[in-house]
Amino acid sequence: MSFVRKLLEPEQRRPLVPPPYIASIDYRYPIPEKDPVGLTIYSGNRQLSTAGQEEIIQIGIQAGKIDFNELPPMNLAFVIDRSGSISTSQKMDWVKEAFVIFITQVRPIDFVSLVTFDQTAQVVYNSTQMATIEKRLQFQSVVQRITPSGETNLAGGLELGYQQVMANYRKDYTNRVLFLTDGVGESKGILEMAERFKDLGINVSTIGVGTDFDLKLMTDLAHRKGGSSRFISSREEMAEIFGSELDRMVVPAVKNLSLSLELPEGYTVLETWGYDHKISENKVLFSQPTLHHRDYETILVRIKVPSGIPRGFREIARVNLSYSDFDGKESISGPYVLKAEFVDTVAPVSGFSDGMVMKSGTMLHFVQSLVTIGELYYSCDNELSRINSIRDELWKNSQETAYEEITSPELVNLETSVSKKLQRALDITIAMKKELVNAKLRLNNEGFDEEIMILDSYLKIFNEELKLESEKVEIIGSDTELSPTVADRSLQDHITNLFQEIILSMSGKVEGTIAISGFIDRSGKGCCLIEMLNELAVLTLQHFDTLRVVERARLDLLIEEQKLQLSGLVDTNTALQIGRLLGANYMLAGTAIEMSNSVVIFCRILNVETGEVESVTQIIVPKSEEVLSLLS
Repeated sequence: MSFVRKLLEPEQRRPLVPPPYIASIDYRYPIPEKDPVGLTIYSGNRQLSTAGQEEIIQIGIQAGKIDFNELPPMNLAFVIDRSGSISTSQKMDWVKEAFVIFITQVRPIDFVSLVTFDQTAQVVYNSTQMATIEKRLQFQSVVQRITPSGETNLAGGLELGYQQVMANYRKDYTNRVLFLTDGVGESKGILEMAERFKDLGINVSTIGVGTDFDLKLMTDLAHRKGGSSRFISSREEMAEIFGSELDRMVVPAVKNLSLSLELPEGYTVLETWGYDHKISENKVLFSQPTLHHRDYETILVRIKVPSGIPRGFREIARVNLSYSDFDGKESISGPYVLKAEFVDTVAPVSGFSDGMVMKSGTMLHFVQSLVTIGELYYSCDNELSRINSIRDELWKNSQETAYEEITSPELVNLETSVSKKLQRALDITIAMKKELVNAKLRLNNEGFDEEIMILDSYLKIFNEELKLESEKVEIIGSDTELSPTVADRSLQDHITNLFQEIILSMSGKVEGTIAISGFIDRSGKGCCLIEMLNELAVLTLQHFDTLRVVERARLDLLIEEQKLQLSGLVDTNTALQIGRLLGANYMLAGTAIEMSNSVVIFCRILNVETGEVESVTQIIVPKSEEVLSLLS
């Protein structure tokens, strides 16, 4: 195989790791009714193997919510980067449009100022209380006159912003600088400056526009200095930040938030994401200077569960939480205990079952895979440079041979090494795409579109560089079938594990009603397997004392009245609509999908009130003779 890749210059390479997807996703954690902060803990699955396994734990932290008009008064300084690069992609237009939204909701009691900066910084609107319509119009007029130009002096702009907040500093106000930039620039001493003003009670929130900003600087500047950070890539996101999401950027709910996670003895913390943290064997201590009003935080922890845990329902983690309000009063809550059922079965179900962890865990796998793919791809650079150099030298001495056909033993060894790395990268890309497509299907074709597109672009690159035949490329592009986790398990055992996971997912739910729309297959033709799954679903849920199962006759009548096909209940919105008409709290809907070598069976539990997918339990069953007979 002959490689003649033109190497990318360092400045031409796009970042391989996307912005922190996991933390930016709103998982709609329960909003606390009384406390300023609430905590919820989830595990990827409710059944764990006594033989030991890895598991993902997700901790969701959610600040409370009060009406915007009841929030403390605000003293805000907006510091806007107007360097020449911000004129690209109409970024400055986004900013101006967002300020139109902002000025309509700011209150008469609030102070607002505006600083712009390029190579120098200037105050274009002094700190003013927005007490009259005239002042709001003046502010809006100043915003519309901002024009992009020059270089970027981050430190100078931030310093002027702090000075404007100091001009009307009040202890009973939220005193905050909002720092908006699209790039990098002169930042010497900027963190030390922010530290000094934090000690005075003035914090900074950062808004990164586009993709070229200094991610570490912006995150450190905000999170370690008592603020928050957002990264904006569209006009709609900008409008949201300055409109409905402003309080999440500006108004703190609690400070000095500390969270401890402790696993049972013998368990191991492998990795964790979210918050500053310290790991000590089976314990993790997390800390966060500030949590903002209505804001949320997500912590993921990958753990190793040891072998030899006895069967039964057992604790796998406990969490304690502490924080202070802004009068210095400390509060402690917990322990929040997470349990799972230990069974004598390796990998009872396929993939994550919990709806929350399904989204975050799949995204985590994607980010990790993307890092590995990029490392493999760019690790070829030295070898490719050497290949090009050798081929150039050989071609000078033998121009009768086509450049691409020139070879030597050293070239063969180098190209074999590159080929192996690219093949490994291709294999990871294919596997990750399968996982994303499966997750998207289980979540009713919602989410992961951008991530799948990224992987498709890598597939195209690897297919071209490995010079794969068009038939193989077509197979790779269309193959979305995941392999069964356990190939030699009986159908009965697979289905038993499926329904046991469903039982555990519904355990502890408040009293209510569940409607069973039932399992269908993708073709809608029905088969013996579907009938068996539907009968087992009813029998399984009838054992719950706290849940009343809606009679099937009522569901069928409503479907007929709404002129729906039963297959229409695969759509989450349709299923939720029927659930509400039935007065149900939950809906159970399942799908069986026949693949080339297996059958994928998954079941969703929908929360009718919130519209969330709470459980997406899945099994992948190999096509045995028994399965084939039930499919016919």
